[in-house]
Amino acid sequence: MTRYYSAIAVDNTLGSALSSGATSLVLNASPVGYPSTYPFVLAVDYNAASEELVLVTGASGTTLTITRGFNGTSAQSHAIGAVIRHVISAQDLTDTQTHYSTALTAGAHGVTGALATFLGTPNSANLAALVTDETGSGSAVFAVAPTLTSGLNAQTGTTYTPVIADAANIVTLNNSSAITVTLPPSVYNAGQQVNFVQLGAGQVSFAAGSGVTIYSTPGLKLRAQYSLGSAICIATNTFLLVGDLTA
Repeated sequence: MTRYYSAIAVDNTLGSALSSGATSLVLNASPVGYPSTYPFVLAVDYNAASEELVLVTGASGTTLTITRGFNGTSAQSHAIGAVIRHVISAQDLTDTQTHYSTALTAGAHGVTGALATFLGTPNSANLAALVTDETGSGSAVFAVAPTLTSGLNAQTGTTYTPVIADAANIVTLNNSSAITVTLPPSVYNAGQQVNFVQLGAGQVSFAAGSGVTIYSTPGLKLRAQYSLGSAICIATNTFLLVGDLTA
């Protein structure tokens, strides 16, 4: 339960005797500096043996609606003139510590549903349930994307799998040995494309990743050094390969 506080509340006194069963109390004077939002805590008979904490849930003039015996104190009778002070309580500190200890668990901060489940168990399946526009399925994979300079991604190995940062850019492939480019699943959306240039003598071949379909005529290889080809995503995990190709 959220409780409210004020640093400028002025002490008051009971304007009439308070019985142990009463659900409202009357102040001797109009309240000054009390919180304007409810609930908040008052100590009746402050610093006396008969001190009782009450939770104020409403007010009308000098009459306050209260819940008795807050935070383990006992509802009891209080005489007219008993000192009343706005206070924090042990419950405030206990609630804070409980909040600290559950800050990264399901249900903390009022979080519910898929987000709460993910906070409690942050795995790939729970992340997928939380996201609404993902493509594909399976465990999350993290990798360092290649550095692009002026729209070029220079690759010098014999294998390469394009990443999302390659979309609408050019990947240069330069090796004396044959190079295989694997078009991956669950990376590109329909309408995105990646352009490839064979800079070296090693011929570039294209392969389909798991669940991927590639349509191409006449084949899945760049024809020669300096040939250009483009992989265009035309549907989920489906690519059209066009350019200077050969079988």
